[in-house]
Amino acid sequence: MNKPLYLDISDQLIEKIKNGDWPTGAIVPTEAELQEEFGVSRVTIRKAMKVLVEADLLYRVRGSGTYVKAPKVQHNAFQLTGFIEEISAQGKTPSSRILTFELIESDALIAQKLQLEVGEQVYSIRRLRLIDDTPEILEHTYMPLSFFPDLSIQAMQHSKYEYIEKEKGLTIRLSRQEVHPVLLDAEIAQKLEAQVGDPVIRVDSVGELDDGRPFEFTIHYFRVKQYSFNFVSYRHAQAPAAL
Repeated sequence: MNKPLYLDISDQLIEKIKNGDWPTGAIVPTEAELQEEFGVSRVTIRKAMKVLVEADLLYRVRGSGTYVKAPKVQHNAFQLTGFIEEISAQGKTPSSRILTFELIESDALIAQKLQLEVGEQVYSIRRLRLIDDTPEILEHTYMPLSFFPDLSIQAMQHSKYEYIEKEKGLTIRLSRQEVHPVLLDAEIAQKLEAQVGDPVIRVDSVGELDDGRPFEFTIHYFRVKQYSFNFVSYRHAQAPAAL
């Protein structure tokens, strides 16, 4: 079956974005100009442009025109990469803001996740992760004091994984993650500069060292304004490298 003409045109327009003919922030040609370029009806052009808008590649400004949207950061759920590594590799600027850094006694949930006794001391660290100075992730991390007696605010302002692997000489094996959508409450919405009730992705993760010991339990809230989650499904058994 032949591909519909509007989908063929939308593919060509996507290539214009990928190869830089239509750079981020650029205004795209009008429907009339595209109609003339491709020699098709305006209805066909509108359907092709709708594909790009729904794919979050373009956005419209009433009375102004249609513009190329900045690409979202791609989060590979099957590759264990730190925030700073992941964002920097995609040409954006990551930064972190420490909201709280304190020692607390572990409750039943934290103790269960970290395989500790209830009441053992853990670090409770809340960080706001920013992409190009825009809040994108709120995370609440718990780490055992017994593992990291010298953990500092300075270390958490940079890369947690770099501190663990380079400074502590430990090897991180994997991260077990649970993902589900939630609606923002007032406290989290305020931190993320979002609206109460906005949908976000919550990711609960437990990181393990190569000897199987859990070294962190973290709850993340992703705005997904600048993030997209990528998953690859294999038809035949093929374990992802990070798992």
